[in-house]
Amino acid sequence: MLGLECDVAVIGGGICGLAAAAEAAELGASVVCIEPSPLPGGQVANVGVLGSYPAPTSVSGAVLAETLKERFATLGGTLVESRVTAVQIAAPRFEVTTQDRMVRAHAVIIASGGRLHALGVPGEGELSGRGVSQCDWCDGGLFRDADVAVVGGGDAALQAALHLGEICRSVAVIVRGSRLRARRRYLQAAAECERIAFHWETVVEQVLGKECVEGVVLRSIADGSMQELPVRGVFVFVGADPNVEFLPPDVQRDARGLVETDSDGRTSVPGVFAAGAVRRGYRGLIVNALSEGAVAAAAATEYLQKRGLL
Repeated sequence: MLGLECDVAVIGGGICGLAAAAEAAELGASVVCIEPSPLPGGQVANVGVLGSYPAPTSVSGAVLAETLKERFATLGGTLVESRVTAVQIAAPRFEVTTQDRMVRAHAVIIASGGRLHALGVPGEGELSGRGVSQCDWCDGGLFRDADVAVVGGGDAALQAALHLGEICRSVAVIVRGSRLRARRRYLQAAAECERIAFHWETVVEQVLGKECVEGVVLRSIADGSMQELPVRGVFVFVGADPNVEFLPPDVQRDARGLVETDSDGRTSVPGVFAAGAVRRGYRGLIVNALSEGAVAAAAATEYLQKRGLL
């Protein structure tokens, strides 16, 4: 198995991970950033316009990810395309095991993000990639002038509905509750879009279709009534779980699996830090991902300096 040694290993090459990796490199550490996808940036890389990113002009997730990746490379960082399978606490270095190599580091920053929930209903898995999607910017163009459904009631669902509302004939937004949990400007824009219709207190019971999506079966939470809604696409945005299955039990987590940290990203294990969507208390905005990554990097390099390792 190939081996690498560094001062700081960053697990995750999303926006938060890239920000952490670049900042740690800027502060003088040798850094290896490990990301399973050939296209770093995480879920944010699939967002066409970053609504919460403070910039004079609109910026896409892919552009932001590429900017951070280039900065990291310029600072001498190493980006490894592989999936982390385990982290071992082994003095004097932590051992981060991936599919094809071992990375040994004096400090570890966990920025592995989250994995999107599935609905868990019949037909969803079978029709994934054939009408069922979790990326409107990737797949939305396939449904131009078609009827589609978006499942969810948060920012991601509303952003997807608004984007799809520009190209699809109709967008049915399926909301489990009686209200949305999205920012006001998304609510207002969705209310003004004639192509968007809301199905309140409703859940998807089944995705219909053989070769591709042909519709969904909806159930009313209020009275239990069922109806079929013909659609060609189903876009699912119903939350995410943290990617932390590789962590040892020494790293304290809450009931959801989110890593417990202090305000600087320090975990229950000295030398292990966490930032972004894996951390309890993360607020979910792009600016939070960037700032938390930078703060964790500063804390990690300070940890190394105090021990004479940097």
